[in-house]
Amino acid sequence: MATLSASAKILLYIAFSISLFLVEGTATALCLLSLSFVILLFPGMRGGIIPITIFLLTTFLGNLFFYPGRVLMEIGPLDITAESLRIALVRAARVSGLIAGAKLLTLKTPVEEILGVLKRFFLPLERIRVPVTEFFETASLTLKLLPGIRARALESYREGMNNTTKNGFVHRIRLIVALMLPLMIKTIQSPAELLPDKEETLDPGLNAVKGVSHGSK
Repeated sequence: MATLSASAKILLYIAFSISLFLVEGTATALCLLSLSFVILLFPGMRGGIIPITIFLLTTFLGNLFFYPGRVLMEIGPLDITAESLRIALVRAARVSGLIAGAKLLTLKTPVEEILGVLKRFFLPLERIRVPVTEFFETASLTLKLLPGIRARALESYREGMNNTTKNGFVHRIRLIVALMLPLMIKTIQSPAELLPDKEETLDPGLNAVKGVSHGSK
């Protein structure tokens, strides 16, 4: 798959995503779910494994009840039926397949290249005045800024924790909420400062963002 072009990889991912909705059986869902977890445990694929697991568990549990059928287990007022178990497994397997496929897609292909291909796919929509170029320029700029935003957020959080004697969960939540607005304002006013490579030459999308922020003052 590494030798394929980005366009071919995206088309394969779209075809794979569509095929996931053909999965209906419990055994097939279990195989797909197991395979997805094996893929997600490969080196270079483990990033975000904890939130992914929590999300999949939430998807599974959210579909495990309230479906009629042969009762397999009773948990208080809730019943787990054969149909609800099948639906929960199938939907969790579909989501896990989508996530594992996306991980494989971005493993050897830069996200910027994927965005470029998607932009070419959707460019004809500009004929009916859909702002395709502006959307993908914004998406590309956002991806460039994310590492800087994360680093700045962690730095501000650590400084806030060092300047206080309180260490409770509620205080941490309040601190995070208090830091969000200044960080958002900083991102809009001076996006170049958040670029990880400290680029001195701004791309057109970054210049546009700066122009909007200065014009709103």
